[in-house]
Amino acid sequence: MSGGLPVEIERTHLVSCIPNNLDSGQHLRQWYIPISSIEIDSNISISGLELVEHIPDEWLDGVREALDQDDPTIRIRLNGEYAILCIKGPTIGISRIEFEWEIKPYSILEELLESSDWPLVEKKRWDIQSEDGHIWNLDRFLGLNEGLWLAEIELKNENTTYHCPKWVGIDVSNDPRFTSKRLAELPFSIMNNSPPLPKSKC
Repeated sequence: MSGGLPVEIERTHLVSCIPNNLDSGQHLRQWYIPISSIEIDSNISISGLELVEHIPDEWLDGVREALDQDDPTIRIRLNGEYAILCIKGPTIGISRIEFEWEIKPYSILEELLESSDWPLVEKKRWDIQSEDGHIWNLDRFLGLNEGLWLAEIELKNENTTYHCPKWVGIDVSNDPRFTSKRLAELPFSIMNNSPPLPKSKC
């Protein structure tokens, strides 16, 4: 935590080969909301639909600061069961403030998102535990990002050491092309100097 605010610390890697014996995974859709569509007071609404009834007082200044940055990250993720609103602060190193809320009603929100032209990333996700106990999120991107696989790991602090399984490739944490927000706007299919595709199995 940073001054009582939630902090996300993660690294992102390319995938060198696709692990064997993957199940069907979890289907995720993520929309990136323009700041012009956000309404914030002590609550948060998007296009007139209230998503967060009350922002905790200790979060309010941090949320406003995150939204005041240039090109803020405002994401809604649907997984078929529930929806998560996420507002992210600026990245410093591999850390950033991250506010999250589970939001309802799902069906109305899904209809609003599907009818919008907001940037979208779609992917399949698997959670895989490595030998050192860390959990990796393995993502296979779909749609205009088909062919791209990424692996993410959340850490307790920036100095935490971790072991990379054999299917984890080079670290691209500092390459802005591989953030999901950037991939929603400039997908893998039109990326310059795109990385090689992972080997089929390992």
